[in-house]
Amino acid sequence: MKRFHFLLVQNLPMPDAQTPLTPIAVSARRILVLGILAGHVDALSFAHLGGLFASAMTGNTTHLSAALTHANWHYAVRLTCVLGIFFGTAFLVSLGHLRWGVTKSIGLMVLLLVIVQAAQFSPYARLAELVLLPALMAVQGASFARFSGNAIQTVVITSNMLKCASALASAVAVRCKSTRATPPAPGAIVLPALSWGGFACGALIGALALLWGAPMPFLWPLPWLAILYIDIKRAGARN
Repeated sequence: MKRFHFLLVQNLPMPDAQTPLTPIAVSARRILVLGILAGHVDALSFAHLGGLFASAMTGNTTHLSAALTHANWHYAVRLTCVLGIFFGTAFLVSLGHLRWGVTKSIGLMVLLLVIVQAAQFSPYARLAELVLLPALMAVQGASFARFSGNAIQTVVITSNMLKCASALASAVAVRCKSTRATPPAPGAIVLPALSWGGFACGALIGALALLWGAPMPFLWPLPWLAILYIDIKRAGARN
């Protein structure tokens, strides 16, 4: 049994194809790209799906409680579907990482975006968004979770704000020579801040795309995913 566990651990890939030795600059650009993607998709889903979020499951859970309280059963069912799809996809992707690397997840994200954009020309556009956009964000969240040794989620912002504030407070306390303070880990301030800023920029881009009636807004993130794919593949080749 111990030998089986050892072999399993030896063959288990990192969830985000990164190691603690990844340079801060490399993690920074990856987080920025992923943050922009998540913000962009969340802005589009919020506008198209009547206030539902593709990535912010905290907000969706709050909306679900309110919908149940007011007996808004139709809205409650939609929210329940979003929450279930997000959780189920994250579970399946986490299992899938036992067999494939993170680059496969990027390919799956591209496929989901293409399908959602293609569905815009059919009567099933909103249904496709309801099902596939939470799945897309779950794939991202389950695939990219550690950057240069820091646990950072790029599909949610609240925890990153708290981590950035905590690390900044530690740095200030160390500068003030507090005996209880320890220096923050490398990247502990800048990486969560970049995730927050990237998400805000992506949401702004998505909102502008809707305001201007820009064509094919769900394909806008494809160049960012291409950059991420090339970056990770090059890193894998060097290693």
